[in-house]
Amino acid sequence: MSLPNGLQQLVVSELTNRHENFTQPLTPDTSFKLTIPSGLPDSKSEYRQTTANFQWLIKHAIENNIRLRAIGKNWSFAKVGVTNGGMIDTDALMQTFAIRNASVAPAYLTAGKSADNLFFTECGTTIHILEQLLEARNKSIRASGASNGQTVAGATSTGTHGAAFDFGAVHDTIVGLHIVCGPDKHIWLERASYPVAGQPFIDLLDVTEVIRDDDLFNAAVVSFGSFGFIHGIMLEIEALFWLKSYSAKSVPYTSALKKAMTDCDFSGITSVLNLPLPTPDAKPYHFQLIVNPHQFDLTGTDPSRGPFVRVLYKHHTKPAGATPPPLKPGFTYGDDTMGLIQTLLDKLTPRKLVPTLVNTLYPQALEDTDGWIGTMSDFFGNTNIRGKASSAAIGVDAKDSPRVLEEVVALNAESAFPGIMGLRWVKKTPATLGFTRFPITCVLELDGIESELTRQFLERTWNRLDALGIPYTQHWGKVNFNLDGSRIRRQYGDSAVDAWLTARNQLLDSPTRAVFTNDFMEKCGLDQEIVVDEPIA
Repeated sequence: MSLPNGLQQLVVSELTNRHENFTQPLTPDTSFKLTIPSGLPDSKSEYRQTTANFQWLIKHAIENNIRLRAIGKNWSFAKVGVTNGGMIDTDALMQTFAIRNASVAPAYLTAGKSADNLFFTECGTTIHILEQLLEARNKSIRASGASNGQTVAGATSTGTHGAAFDFGAVHDTIVGLHIVCGPDKHIWLERASYPVAGQPFIDLLDVTEVIRDDDLFNAAVVSFGSFGFIHGIMLEIEALFWLKSYSAKSVPYTSALKKAMTDCDFSGITSVLNLPLPTPDAKPYHFQLIVNPHQFDLTGTDPSRGPFVRVLYKHHTKPAGATPPPLKPGFTYGDDTMGLIQTLLDKLTPRKLVPTLVNTLYPQALEDTDGWIGTMSDFFGNTNIRGKASSAAIGVDAKDSPRVLEEVVALNAESAFPGIMGLRWVKKTPATLGFTRFPITCVLELDGIESELTRQFLERTWNRLDALGIPYTQHWGKVNFNLDGSRIRRQYGDSAVDAWLTARNQLLDSPTRAVFTNDFMEKCGLDQEIVVDEPIA
């Protein structure tokens, strides 16, 4: 088979994800790797050829009845982004383009913004590299996940959330998308209410359509690779800022801490964490708890059995004496150790083993972060993952967060969870199926070992929330094996699910939708055909 410049066929028949909690069968001879095309005169030509290569892949898939999905760093714990057809490795696509004011929409400039607020990158750039590129220009991304080895397209498409409770998730930094959504169609998509791209930039991409539509954009920004190939992403960035950490390893679970959990009101824990008053230059940005459920005092009377608490202040000017956090220690959850003890946990008596095991490991995983000062890349740098790990995340309204935490701790008392819990707070996203959908979403993470014991605990947790009638959502890119069509409609509502389906039907014709449909979508009812009254002009 003769392939275009920049395409290589891959000899693979299965794919194991980065966290090793599943292996996905692939159809032989249907996977490809995209590279920067060679021998072309300039980066613009290389980018356009890559777009043509994406289109070739869609055409090839339609003609041969193949399903496809792009893959970057293979970071997701769930099968939301894989298919039993072919994988398209986009890891090498890391071109970036400088944006000038002449390339920006006039309305964007009129609003007081400039090209300095924008950064355009191909899909394969990792969040960690993005942080480094921007910091070299005295700029910063606006939100970040806790670990940043994912590609920008993979992280944003699955709803990576971070903990910016006054801003939002990583995908909320996106203001424009270049999507290849057919063998003869690739579009520039941005909000009608927030245009950013001027004609010179549109001309550079040489797109077949420009669509400015809030509903379509909000649906496409979290679509886990099912709206076509996302080739390029325009991010809104800001001037480089610094974070200063105020943390304590054990804070009593009192009404003051619950007030922080429900309202992000830290006035009651100011003295515990030595928090300064907010100023025009510095204010709280990130809020996090880490909980060992096997040593957690719900009465708040034992000061040694409270959660680790951290608040990061965002500084616009570099604090005096700033020093970056030290390198991470050798042990972190998800390391080899977890893979090794997985077998033990599945075979031995869990109730006797698990609390002792977690209590032993928990202190080693905690870092003494109080007083650290650094940039986004200093705090949320690249993560080296080894061994089998499991991570699930539940989004709940911050108002419900103490109750949910207490319910999970009670479940742990019935049958021990082989891991620990983290809680982070994130502002509501406008993304149609973004799981941070509450005014302030508390993301409860259950991180542990990939084992049957873990899966049983997760299922009991989800079922308990259902039984109690507590609204919740689930992270698309983390363990979510209970998701199906009825749960998704219960979590997001019929109108949001139908709006997302309608948008997908508007952007992709039927043959192309078939290429980008996978088993996960069929299980969740996200493959449905929706009748669109009028085609997109």
